[in-house]
Amino acid sequence: MRYHAIVGGTERLVVVTPHGSSYRVAIHPGPVEAPSAPPRVLDVDAVHLHAGALSLLAGTRSARCGIEADAEGNFRVLLGDETYPLQLLDDRKHRMRKAGGSFSLEGPQRIDAPMPGKVVRVLVKEGDRVEEGQGLVVVEAMKMENELRSPKDGVVKELHAQEGQPVEAGAKLAVVA
Repeated sequence: MRYHAIVGGTERLVVVTPHGSSYRVAIHPGPVEAPSAPPRVLDVDAVHLHAGALSLLAGTRSARCGIEADAEGNFRVLLGDETYPLQLLDDRKHRMRKAGGSFSLEGPQRIDAPMPGKVVRVLVKEGDRVEEGQGLVVVEAMKMENELRSPKDGVVKELHAQEGQPVEAGAKLAVVA
């Protein structure tokens, strides 16, 4: 999954991919549009402790972090005694930001599993009207639940997700048109 992370006004491309039972995180050091140097790559294992708290193991370093999020994708990350403001944008939100908020999605939009896991909840039925940002399917991966949301206002035209179903990364779960 590709994210555009903004910390202290600096934007970096962050690519997270499943790697065995953990994640491989590549943090690109240069400008997002033209990275100048190879990314810093970390193998990260994350354990969900309780609401808003994770235990992270990155390489040989271990840390406990607290995370608070708001609806706009802004986070406050507590790591040690420091708090870091963080904004995460997926590719769609990044394009909207670059277009001054006027970007719109045309045509059917496919919702795929971001990583291997298991469907734990299906929140809609085929034919349901949905709004942009509305939850469609919840996938559990690495002991964390990920709610996959509608990328636009529309109708659920296809629904392939079933509760309890294992899914691979990139598996088609739904289509909103």
